Amino acid sequence: MLVPLSWLKEYVDIKLSPEKLGERLTEVGLGTEKIIKTNDDVIFEFEITPNRPDLLSILGIAREIAAIENTKIKIPKLFENLKPKEKLPIKIETNASINPRFTGIIIDGITVKESPDWLKEKLIKTGQRPINNIVDITNYVMFEFGNPIHAFDYKKIKGSVMRVHQAKGAEKFTSVDGVTYHLPKGAVIISDSEKIIDLCGIKGGENSGTFENTKTIFIRVPVEIPVLIRRTATSLSLRSEASSIFERGVNAGGTVDALKRCVELVLREAGGQIASELFDIKKEDFLPWKLNLELERLNKILGISIGEREVLNLLQRLNLAPLKKTKDIIEVTIPTYRNDLKIEEDIIEEVARLYGYNKFPKTIPQGQIPTAQIPYLKDYGVEKKAKSILIASGFSEIYTYSLVSEKDLLENGLNPSKSLRVDNPVSREFEYLRTSLIPSLKKALIQNKPYFEKINLFELGKVYLGSSIDNALEIYYLSGITNEKNFYEVKGIIEKLFDDCGINEDPTKYIQIFDEGIFFELNFSDILSKINLSKKYKPIPKYPPIIEDLTLEVSEKITVRDIIEEIKKQSPLIRQVSLLDVFENSRTFHIIYQHKHRNLTNQEVSKIREKILETLNKKFKAKLKE
Repeated sequence: MLVPLSWLKEYVDIKLSPEKLGERLTEVGLGTEKIIKTNDDVIFEFEITPNRPDLLSILGIAREIAAIENTKIKIPKLFENLKPKEKLPIKIETNASINPRFTGIIIDGITVKESPDWLKEKLIKTGQRPINNIVDITNYVMFEFGNPIHAFDYKKIKGSVMRVHQAKGAEKFTSVDGVTYHLPKGAVIISDSEKIIDLCGIKGGENSGTFENTKTIFIRVPVEIPVLIRRTATSLSLRSEASSIFERGVNAGGTVDALKRCVELVLREAGGQIASELFDIKKEDFLPWKLNLELERLNKILGISIGEREVLNLLQRLNLAPLKKTKDIIEVTIPTYRNDLKIEEDIIEEVARLYGYNKFPKTIPQGQIPTAQIPYLKDYGVEKKAKSILIASGFSEIYTYSLVSEKDLLENGLNPSKSLRVDNPVSREFEYLRTSLIPSLKKALIQNKPYFEKINLFELGKVYLGSSIDNALEIYYLSGITNEKNFYEVKGIIEKLFDDCGINEDPTKYIQIFDEGIFFELNFSDILSKINLSKKYKPIPKYPPIIEDLTLEVSEKITVRDIIEEIKKQSPLIRQVSLLDVFENSRTFHIIYQHKHRNLTNQEVSKIREKILETLNKKFKAKLKE
């Protein structure tokens, strides 16, 4: 919103420099985006938060400045003698549920012409295009008071009827700027006896606008329902200054004052005379409301002590008419333009922001740092680690549906009766909640085969175990499938994951071979429960290792894991053992010998080797390949 400093000075004395004023307004919550200096003025560009529609007006911002400067605001001149010299007929039909307040009046004998320079200059500085004196006055008062106003050409209101109602949907409406819209259902509109003449709160109609030949006008200052205006504006992708105010909540108690101000300017700049009674149709009176502020609670919430006299002064500067009721209770009266003040905490925030957040002492948060994990904690670090290992190993992550068909379950040896079935499946393809990720991964492998020769896929997602809703469980599984990597490569990938997570388990039980390749499936929830990320760091050995490879002939029934464990048992000088190669019934193991405090000799390694071969021969009938 663009606000000229010269316009603000008409309502409040400003002693601060523009830069300092911008800083102070920002401190109290009115964000100053830019300060633009022109030849004869300074223009402030403000960002108004949705909870402060009162600040979408010059008077609203002037009130904030008056509170900062601790001075009084000057109210613009209002026209008070609203008695008509004649009464032109008009019938108004409205509904409080869609139009809570309808305030209006007829003025006859006006002259529509170009606006005076002072009016055009102010509108141009606020980013508006002057049109004619009547339209410009309604825009001027909207920016001044914050209440949108629309002037209708009275002679174009067929049947002298104005009926406020909601659109049925798809009606055509041509706005005052000549654009035609198809109205959404529920849009609030005004119709005369023949046609739609206004899209309430957003745009006036072309067929009732004020032009050069207009002699009589009906001025309307309404209160609109925010949700109805926003819904229509969003549906039509149509925004205006008026809709921005109505969407946030207009000053429901200010329609008569805005109308009086508009009448005063119209009679002064366009001539004419009042030609109807003042219409103010409403179901309830929109009056100020009262709230109580407890001083002890204010200081407790703010964490500082603000004296009673200071609190009363701040509330008075905010125009909240504070009244001391008891020793600790202050009653405040909320003006109708402050729709954002509904509860005691709102008043406490007002006191705090005007007092100045920069005056609050800087403190360190108190209390104990929590050490216990919350029950619903999910460690995304482990999930990221697992995905990183698989991606680095050449796998690609996929996401599949949680629902599968009965055929998918049966083809993978899964029992549909032990799976949760959806009562109303969209199709037979999505009938059961999956109990495994493998069926979906297999289908993904088959679907990708025509396009890729090497396929490595994995998924980390939920499976649903149990045969009924009473014993159902949601568990995270990590599964993968490949037609490229062999059994040992997949085993190595899982070993790497287990090693990084501090889990000592045999990965081979999680791997299965099928016609298309190798797949694995891990209970990831179980991994999270077993994880041990505590690490024991050891210094890098100072002395070099002795490395050798042993190729053994051994039965295929003997697992590599058992052989490696048996080798490690033979000496504390064996630092690492790993499988290097497999060919038919022979396996090559890579062995690293190392001493912490000295160099090893070939004789020492030779004795360890002899012990290894002797033990493996006795236990597994393994022998060194010649």
